[in-house]
Amino acid sequence: MADTDYPASWYAATRDATPERPRLNGRVAADVAIVGGGFAGLHTARLLAMRGMKVVLVERQRIGWGASGRNGGFVGPGFALRTGALIERLGEDHARQLYAQSQRGVEIVRSSLKEMGRSDILMGWGRLSIARTDQGPDFAERSRALAKKLGATFEPWETDQVRALLVTPRYFQGLHDAQGFQVHPLNLALSLAADAERLGVQVHEGTEARSLERRGIEWQLRTAMGEITARHVVLAGNADLGRIHRLSGAVLPVATYVAVTGKLGPRLGEAIRWRGAIADTRRGGDYYRIVDDDRLLWGGRITTDTREPARLRAMMRADILSIYPQLGELEIEYAWPGIMGYALHRMPQVGEIEPGLWACTAFGGHGVAQTAAGADAVAAGITHEDDRWRLFAPFGTAWAGGALGRVGTQLVYWKLKASDWWDEKRQAKNAETLRT
Repeated sequence: MADTDYPASWYAATRDATPERPRLNGRVAADVAIVGGGFAGLHTARLLAMRGMKVVLVERQRIGWGASGRNGGFVGPGFALRTGALIERLGEDHARQLYAQSQRGVEIVRSSLKEMGRSDILMGWGRLSIARTDQGPDFAERSRALAKKLGATFEPWETDQVRALLVTPRYFQGLHDAQGFQVHPLNLALSLAADAERLGVQVHEGTEARSLERRGIEWQLRTAMGEITARHVVLAGNADLGRIHRLSGAVLPVATYVAVTGKLGPRLGEAIRWRGAIADTRRGGDYYRIVDDDRLLWGGRITTDTREPARLRAMMRADILSIYPQLGELEIEYAWPGIMGYALHRMPQVGEIEPGLWACTAFGGHGVAQTAAGADAVAAGITHEDDRWRLFAPFGTAWAGGALGRVGTQLVYWKLKASDWWDEKRQAKNAETLRT
């Protein structure tokens, strides 16, 4: 394999030792062939193997190489498309069923850690979504009403409760979900791969899927040195499916960034007095948590320009200090980009797109639990247990627009970001007027 090292990150530096898996060489027959060794492909492979199916998985790089091994590690329900928009588009009953499927994904991740004996991968409990503008006196009432509609477990926190734990005037109300948790995502991916192999899955790294052809009732998937014949194929490659199917044109690659500080000592605990996962509710907002006792893992920003910025560490340091200036001088020890797969409708591409050909991709930065939810739906469809994958059918797998789609998505993001900025500025100005 030309490059056996994982891209530099705090996760790569603290990952489990793992062997390189061999390339696929020669011909093999299987019940299911899976393209992609991230969470979506690994969960699908493991769930199918647990049902007794013969599965072969191919990954172009290494297990967890892409977004699955580089994200914030937040595990919680919901999708990139906000729940209010989901209800508006699909109606309350359908939205509730989709949300329940995402909750099922959370439980699959939690139970898989227990089944694999890897409780050490779980790094903390609780998830808090915070507003950066005052949501008004009826916030708690509205939030509880939404939770009731969805069957959700989140509870509203008022501003004083948020600021008692997160010492910054930039935050207002929040939604706390005690069922959410955090993981070391790369070690989760590596553990899922090892457990899938224990269950009989063939896992091949350094193996790019180059072509896919229908032959009678079977599919033929070709790689550089081999081929797989299977009744079913699952495309789970996220933003990097290649050109083997038109589905690759329905998924936009979008970059986000993550940084981990050096050890900050007691000052970190004085600023952030809570050990759960934290994210603000802006488009492309900040998300962060404490790791390794006194380091801050911080993520944020969204762009369709997938090149790594030259001043990435300085950018991330500035983002942290804009919220917590009291942290003072801090060193960014690690900073890295992650490429997410987005569909224009901001919902996953999950389901049967041709007879025997399945999609499980485009989780839009909300993939640690949602990939498990998608894999669960696909596995149930392949084994004819039920058709819960049809919950995702209204969103389709339409073309994302190529280069023009990237430009359009970036323009929409800039517009939404400007709207968030203006809302904060207007509220700050109104507060100043009241004080004077």
